[in-house]
Amino acid sequence: MTTRERIKAVLNGRKPDRQPMVEWASWWDKTIKRWEGEGLPAGLNQWELFNYFGLDKFRQRWVSPRRRACPDLSGIILDGKNYDELKEYLYPYDYIPAVIDEIKAENEAYDKGEFAFWYTIEGFFWFPRTLFGIERHLFAFYDCPKLYHRICRDLTDFNKALIEGINSVSSPEFMTFAEDMSYNLGPMLSKDFFYEFIAPYYRELIPSIKKAGTKVFVDTDGDVTSMLPWLQSAGVEGVLPLERQAGVDINKIKFEHPALLMLGGFDKTVMHKGDKAIRAEFERLRPAVSAGGYIMSVDHQTPPEVSLEDYRLYLEIYKEYACLI
Repeated sequence: MTTRERIKAVLNGRKPDRQPMVEWASWWDKTIKRWEGEGLPAGLNQWELFNYFGLDKFRQRWVSPRRRACPDLSGIILDGKNYDELKEYLYPYDYIPAVIDEIKAENEAYDKGEFAFWYTIEGFFWFPRTLFGIERHLFAFYDCPKLYHRICRDLTDFNKALIEGINSVSSPEFMTFAEDMSYNLGPMLSKDFFYEFIAPYYRELIPSIKKAGTKVFVDTDGDVTSMLPWLQSAGVEGVLPLERQAGVDINKIKFEHPALLMLGGFDKTVMHKGDKAIRAEFERLRPAVSAGGYIMSVDHQTPPEVSLEDYRLYLEIYKEYACLI
């Protein structure tokens, strides 16, 4: 099977020739710098690193709703007047044709199955946070709900145009709403606020996304467990990265939500602890993998504590389990 066929099989409930082997979040720059000091050829780009390590290739495109000339936004929005003044730097509809041209330029390799394609758009928790700043954002649900909805409305319109453009030239395997709306203790907003401020815009965009056969994921760190029914009710089909340090139990989630797609889940903190620890972690994941709809991978970027030798051992065992399950 090609890389693309392999990943599509898992995401559509079919058994591939082997499980995909992916590094979905790539590597920390500090990790790469360490490895270059340990024998990794210097200056390799992400594509070259995939080849070097023998991984299945992912192509991610993160399309920002900001212009390149946009100033630092963190905490810049105080009220509707501030937002109106900033809008000249937001929602660059004129960038969309260039994004579409870049996707089209890779279609020959994509159609051959050489890589799987996914795109990321900023969601309705993530993007307002970049405008309000972290603390003011959490108060914005109470203090300026009308402005919050204005921002979400504008973002929806931009993302809808982007999705229509992508669908016209490609059929990505999946996409992610960047959100980070859960952390170690669970969601950072209530169920009521999710249904008031987030879900309506998901429901508006998701049908367009699914027209291309693209699976809909939400990227939210920490413990997403209690949010899963909320997400699924809004049309979301999958989640990542499923961080073990936050107490996420992959097998429990798969048992309680059998249709949920998952990516990630492998505890990155054991990657430097040797053969026994790595094997134990893959064994922990086996039931969820066997149940289907789950691509096992590191639950976030490979950290710099992992030496190049550690990583090669991890990949050796990863390949063994990918072929075993």
